[in-house]
Amino acid sequence: MRITRYQAEVDIETAAGQTVTYRGDGVGPAGEEPAALLDGLEAAALDQEPGGTLIASRARRA
Repeated sequence: MRITRYQAEVDIETAAGQTVTYRGDGVGPAGEEPAALLDGLEAAALDQEPGGTLIASRARRA
């Protein structure tokens, strides 16, 4: 099985109204969507920004 490296970014609007971007990376099987990486990064970013709102998220092969 081939392994592919993925990068993900999540944009959060903080409770104070600022936009911050969190970045992460991970590996997974080639040809599969990196949904688990993106889900985990979204959850971690929201944990870091209490009262924040998810604006956008994206993942791509690195």
